[in-house]
Amino acid sequence: MSKDYAVLARCVVEGVGGPDNISKVFHCATRLRFQLVDTSSIDVDALGSISGVMGAVKSVGGVQVIVGNDVAQAFKAMVDLYPDIESADESDDDAKGHEVSDEKANIFSRMLNVLSSIVGPTIPLIMTSGLISALLVILSRWGGLPADGSTYTILNMVGNAALYFLPVFLAYTSAKRFGCDVMVSVFLGALLVSPTLADLATSGEFSSLFGLPVMTGGYTSTLIPAILTVWVYSYVEKLVARIVPDAVKFVFRPFASIVIMVPVALCVTAPLGGYAGDLLCAAMEAINSAAPWASVLVVGCLAPLMVLTGMHLAIIPLVMAMFETVGFDSFLFPAFIGMNFSQFGVALACFVKTKNPNLKTLSMSCAVTAFLAGVTEPTLYGICVRMKRPLYATWIACIVNAIFCAVFSVHVYSFGAPSFFTMPIFLNPDGTMTNFYFAIAAAALTIVVSFVATLVLGFDDSCYGEKSEDKATV
Repeated sequence: MSKDYAVLARCVVEGVGGPDNISKVFHCATRLRFQLVDTSSIDVDALGSISGVMGAVKSVGGVQVIVGNDVAQAFKAMVDLYPDIESADESDDDAKGHEVSDEKANIFSRMLNVLSSIVGPTIPLIMTSGLISALLVILSRWGGLPADGSTYTILNMVGNAALYFLPVFLAYTSAKRFGCDVMVSVFLGALLVSPTLADLATSGEFSSLFGLPVMTGGYTSTLIPAILTVWVYSYVEKLVARIVPDAVKFVFRPFASIVIMVPVALCVTAPLGGYAGDLLCAAMEAINSAAPWASVLVVGCLAPLMVLTGMHLAIIPLVMAMFETVGFDSFLFPAFIGMNFSQFGVALACFVKTKNPNLKTLSMSCAVTAFLAGVTEPTLYGICVRMKRPLYATWIACIVNAIFCAVFSVHVYSFGAPSFFTMPIFLNPDGTMTNFYFAIAAAALTIVVSFVATLVLGFDDSCYGEKSEDKATV
């Protein structure tokens, strides 16, 4: 039976205080994100009890309502019902939808919002390229694809494209986030990946621009240089707008901005961003050298909390730096074997144990989503947070997985969130299978532990509106 998204949208809007209390609404992959005039009277428990809503969580300046995979339909129904509410599509949200919350948040929250809004839209592309790289390993190893053929070369190009041109993508999302000219920003991002910079580095000669030293070598696969450059440009653009007359703004404002920003980017912001990225990577390498088990164990133990707060996005720059320098990730995605597959185990246990028809339907949907795609929010908010004890089972499974991955040094060789379809990211390009087998073992262990822990701890499913015939003991 299909959902009535109009009813869902109406209930949610009333739950956040009505249309007059909404400053702006937008959505991401699973959530409706509201910026509100007044958040003091918001009851997140009441919002979470709405049929079709998996949970709700307050954020700075608003509230997030977790709908799941149907969020786009719910968002469209809301826009149709309340056309006067300011709304934005997913790309606009990710780019510039946090102005209200940024003003009220502390410095850490503001940085996290900025990082999330800039990096978030690029992650699907990066994961796609990672999966193509993993597929290439499979085809060349077992599919008979010759490594010296044009097909291999083209697929390898596609697999590397997202990371190679990452500064260009980040320049675009940064421009949307900082509210400056998109085309000029993309131009600046493209400069950072120009082959000419790499050629200057290989020549061995000192490079300068009007006597100013230029750090050569290019900034492919880097994250901070493009973001820092566009951030500075957002202020330069305002300065240029005050100087250049409106009569000639179409040509001369971009011209003046680029003339100013090229030396700033190549001599200041990009090198500073590159050094910052190198320092982050050096810090992680030092930790991994001194105690290889420490990073994955810490991230694994904190994984549920990180996902609940969105803090896992803050680690993405470190992961990208690790991929660029050492070619693999040894702490984030291995730890998230526990996070992602535990949500499958939890949902499966709920499906098996509960007699509540609402929870049974929800848990099956959540189990499929978590197992096949690694999307955990439906289970995390719709089941774990709502009933509490499945969240404890999640934590137990995450800790067990982290210990396993730390002991056996599980690595990820392609960017991607662990799931059934993305397991090839654990294939070592050198042809050995040990890491892949350990990753499968970690996933299986996580599922078993989370499944058993959920059954042992029990849960109270009365919050789903139907009495269970066989309710778990609480």
